[in-house]
Amino acid sequence: MPDPDLNRFLPDWEPPQFASAAGIVADALRSLEPPQRIDVPTWAERDRRLSTPNYTGPWRNDFAPYMTEPARMLTSRKYGAVVFVAPARTAKTESLIQNAIGHRVVCNPRNVLVVCATRDAAREFSIQKIGGLIRHSPNVRERIAGKDNTFDKSFRGNMRLRIGWPVISQLSMLDIPDVFLTDYDRMVDDVDGEGSAFDLGRKRTQSFHSLGMTVAESSPGRPVTDPDWTPETPHEAPPTTGILALYNRGTRGQFYWVCPHCHEPFRPVMDRLQWDQDKPMGAAAKSAEMICLHCGGCIGPDRKDELNTAGMWLHETDDGTLVRVDDAAIRDTDIVSYWCEGPVAAMQSWEQLVLRELQARHEFETTGDETTLKSTVTLDQGRPFVSSALDLGDGLNADMLKGMAKPMPLGVAPAETRFVTIQVDVQGNRFVVQWEARGVGLETWLIGRTELSTPPEGAPDQQTSRAIDPGRYSEDWAALFPLLEQPIPVAETGMSLVPRALCIDMHGSPGVTSNAYRFYREVKRRGLGGRVFLSRGVGGQQRRDRAALREPEKENQKRGYRNRRSDIRYIELSTDDLKDEVALAVTRKVPGPGAYHISDGMPDRVFAELAAEVRTDKGWERRKPGLPNEAFDLAVMGRGLAIVLKAERVDWDAPPPWAAPVEQNSFAVTVDAAPERKPAPVAPVRRRRGIRGQRISKR
Repeated sequence: MPDPDLNRFLPDWEPPQFASAAGIVADALRSLEPPQRIDVPTWAERDRRLSTPNYTGPWRNDFAPYMTEPARMLTSRKYGAVVFVAPARTAKTESLIQNAIGHRVVCNPRNVLVVCATRDAAREFSIQKIGGLIRHSPNVRERIAGKDNTFDKSFRGNMRLRIGWPVISQLSMLDIPDVFLTDYDRMVDDVDGEGSAFDLGRKRTQSFHSLGMTVAESSPGRPVTDPDWTPETPHEAPPTTGILALYNRGTRGQFYWVCPHCHEPFRPVMDRLQWDQDKPMGAAAKSAEMICLHCGGCIGPDRKDELNTAGMWLHETDDGTLVRVDDAAIRDTDIVSYWCEGPVAAMQSWEQLVLRELQARHEFETTGDETTLKSTVTLDQGRPFVSSALDLGDGLNADMLKGMAKPMPLGVAPAETRFVTIQVDVQGNRFVVQWEARGVGLETWLIGRTELSTPPEGAPDQQTSRAIDPGRYSEDWAALFPLLEQPIPVAETGMSLVPRALCIDMHGSPGVTSNAYRFYREVKRRGLGGRVFLSRGVGGQQRRDRAALREPEKENQKRGYRNRRSDIRYIELSTDDLKDEVALAVTRKVPGPGAYHISDGMPDRVFAELAAEVRTDKGWERRKPGLPNEAFDLAVMGRGLAIVLKAERVDWDAPPPWAAPVEQNSFAVTVDAAPERKPAPVAPVRRRRGIRGQRISKR
């Protein structure tokens, strides 16, 4: 018979609190509520709360009024997709993605998929953006139910929010009524060979017919493929991929202000901003004004908020006429698309826009590097970037370069020289050698070119008539050592400069790479490691680094030496980016920082090699297969070498000794004197250590 007093065994035990039937029904009733028939911006003003370092309070549509119409389209039954192109700091993600998610949670619960550019971006979006939306908006927070992790959240009403990135597993199989793509131009063009993220996302919403919605928003990040393009309609975007290609599929809406002087509508784009170009950068930026297209009236930055509030979106018809979004004649498409530029952005002033433009252009003119200029054009201004080198492809030809050549003696550096470099291209039967002198601002002079084809003293079969064979004979690489000690006369000084550094292409025929490693180790043994570099080129545009030191696969990792560094380091060159810079430098007509001068005494083949490639939208390609391009490659190698030497960062008024004027330069020698070099130190023998630090006996 059971013991009637079980509590004596569990003195602290209390019976469980079971859910009541009434409570279950009350919670379930939310799932039966009909959708609230309000649009996204209306919901945002009613329910969304913000808490930032600059503002705490309810969402206000009048902060970025140009976002109201695009956000209203998120509940449209006429359009199945919204595409929005704009610079950073326009509140586009908050208005189109975060507010839309909050609207779905509270007003119309249904599954939502947000796709970010990468997994890390998806994680940050979940923590920063969605976390803040839930934390600060009570009507959203109270609807959390069940699953609530970084990439997957559940809400009442049988709604699930998934946050992913562009891989086919995220964009296949499932039917999802809402797919939101944020920062679209930072995504891959082709998701695992299945198509674009936008087209895959639209497939997921297709089952829901007019209830489905796909959203893509981004600043433009893809290069223009045709610099000679002219628009056929008022709002057509240039030929490019990514978000602007999606924009061209849609209604092509652009934002207009009404001029307070003539009362005519015009687009507030970057080309309409003007400033005093005779002032220093900071003062020039403060003088920025918007100029009306029609009457030429000046509009100050103090009127920006007023004009944004009164502004309007105009879309194209099929024949290019401009109409409002609700006009029946609007372009016949199921995508409503928008594009505005930096002067409209609520969180970015005209002063900031102009200052960053001036700073970026100064950097480009000084170094030839377009990276910062591209960033400010796409992210700050909201425009696609057209590389200055894109229209040089066909124009870069041997006759033009020879016509621009300067009368300079070969083998002599100009008086302005601060240091000399040597670049070596490895061919199957010779070393191709090029000398370059560099001055203030990396103004460059091509002063010498030769080919080494005779094996050095002591090389195998040196007495025969064989040519140098860099892949077969490591001993042939000894022919490069004298180059390091060969002084280059500097005009008008009575002095010479010994080369600061030598760079060698380590790729080529079989055996070249391994022999390059042997040569590099011998260089280090002689104590010349800081003056000799290996290099390899990597194609592709806008890589993270134009030139950077890398290590090959680290040795002995499989044996457990996980932290042991390789003894080889080489320069990885972003060849397409650097070729852009060289092409612009050799066609610069005015001497100065970044210019590249060629002696008119150079052989014709050097000019032909510099013009051997053509610039395409995919990068630089040879005009014909097998066409020699050594001079172009060696100029690229020299530019990368200067970057690795940190010559771009030199303060030319207080330079390091190797970049000082010839009279104070640490690599300077008198013309008749041989350069004095100390005997190369012998590297000490070091004991190797085992995996856990135990000594390993020599065998």
